[in-house]
Amino acid sequence: MKCPKCGTWNPDDKIHCWRCQAELPRPKEEKKRRPPTLSWLWLWVIIIILAIVLILQTCFVAVE
Repeated sequence: MKCPKCGTWNPDDKIHCWRCQAELPRPKEEKKRRPPTLSWLWLWVIIIILAIVLILQTCFVAVE
């Protein structure tokens, strides 16, 4: 990375320029998004099944 003050190249892990001691801008860290795990998928499947059962139960109780 180049120093914004003097233009000297510095390694990316440095905090200050080795030549003029100016503070170097920090590179932005990209957050990696993980794919949903299998446990979250099963949780959603169970919630959907429970919702369907609850709706069907409510419909059959109302008919009787």
